[in-house]
Amino acid sequence: MKVAIYVRVSTLEQAESGYSISEQTEKLTAYCQIKDWQVAKIYTDPGFSGSSLDRPAMQQLISDCKLGVFDAVLVYKLDRLSRSQKDTLYLIEDVFNAYNIHFMSLSENFDTSTPFGKAMIGLLSVFAQLEREQIKERMQMGKLGRVKAGKISAWSNVPFGYTKVKDSYDVDPLRAGIVKRIYADYLAGKSITKITKELNREGHIGKGVNWSYRTVRQILGNVTYTGRIIFKGQVYDGLHTGIISKADWDEVQRVLKIRQLDQAKKSNNPRPFQAQYMLSGLLKCHYCGATLAIAKSHTRNGPLWRYVCPTRHANKYHRNNAARYRIPPVNCELMYKYKDDLEKAVLREVKKVALDPDAVVASQDDGQSTIDKQAIKAQLAKIKRQQAKLVDLYLLSDDLNVDQLRDRSKKLKVQADTLQAQLIHDTKKADAFKKTATDAKQIDQLDYEQQTAIVRMLIDHISVSNTGLDIYWQI
Repeated sequence: MKVAIYVRVSTLEQAESGYSISEQTEKLTAYCQIKDWQVAKIYTDPGFSGSSLDRPAMQQLISDCKLGVFDAVLVYKLDRLSRSQKDTLYLIEDVFNAYNIHFMSLSENFDTSTPFGKAMIGLLSVFAQLEREQIKERMQMGKLGRVKAGKISAWSNVPFGYTKVKDSYDVDPLRAGIVKRIYADYLAGKSITKITKELNREGHIGKGVNWSYRTVRQILGNVTYTGRIIFKGQVYDGLHTGIISKADWDEVQRVLKIRQLDQAKKSNNPRPFQAQYMLSGLLKCHYCGATLAIAKSHTRNGPLWRYVCPTRHANKYHRNNAARYRIPPVNCELMYKYKDDLEKAVLREVKKVALDPDAVVASQDDGQSTIDKQAIKAQLAKIKRQQAKLVDLYLLSDDLNVDQLRDRSKKLKVQADTLQAQLIHDTKKADAFKKTATDAKQIDQLDYEQQTAIVRMLIDHISVSNTGLDIYWQI
């Protein structure tokens, strides 16, 4: 059996207590000789704490597990592997067991290939869960303590109208004036849409981009502007100065609710500010790129709904102000499309995809995508080689700067994690698409709202021309 020996020491005190690198290595090597095992490789992490897995030799050990370099991992004592129950369980279950590698600890006589060792994994799992819950509880208590003291969260986004200081916000006088104007205009009866248009027309830039309906709506609903902060649904007094009075903020919330209820009654839509129709926002004109708009006409048999290109039907005023309305200054050739016809056509395509989602995923994975994945994998291999060289340099050199080594090692790990995450993200996205597509096999039997939800999860956008549709899937 080929065995990997892993040794670690973090402090001089441990070395003096019999845990030195050389002593661990000597005892483990002798044990392998007694058992007639072949030592495949010795992994050494001198000067690294066991509280984290971010160690050069440990990372190399994990990588080599996947390559089948050895059949078992041997340590002198369990805490040499890790001092964290959670990390120990991760290594045993998600790394070693996943690649059929035994794990053994000499001092505790721990061996995952034996019934006793397997039972110990169960105990480790219990303690690891307890450790996770304790860490989570301590973090939550720490966050709650900060919030109760009026301090902002370190991870919070800075609201428009403020600048961030150490534990709080400072009022930005110029932007705070815009926030006050938004609240005053809304209380004066102006709609969010009108406020948004006026801000853009007057050139009031919000965080470097034009104002949108969503941004204005978020400002109107943000309790931070009253000098308070929110955590886990509870509101606490903050250290920062409010821009809006509590009375004005409460009144704005009341008016927002009333207007939403009124809009719901008018449009017969319980969620008036979300997509009411299946294809709202998904349809793009093949000729000019504009988003198609829904239009209503009246016939003897009742109302008739059609999708039209706003460019084709724009009047002279709209075309003269094309930049403001984000449309080309010319007419478009796209003919109108009946809403029901488009929805039926899209549902037919969804049903086809549901029968063979793998084919759609494969068709979307074009040559460039394959090249990109190969480039990522090649870069990952290069980083692993660089990590291995760092470990060798550390072991062979007596005067190498440890801090520089750690910094370089961390940078390489960040690069590798980023590349690996990109590959995993692409895979997860394709898997999610296939699962949703499979669920759509019986889409004809679902109600309109359920059909709409599935369509919008599967489709990124649809290009509409006078001769047909091109569907771009969310892969």
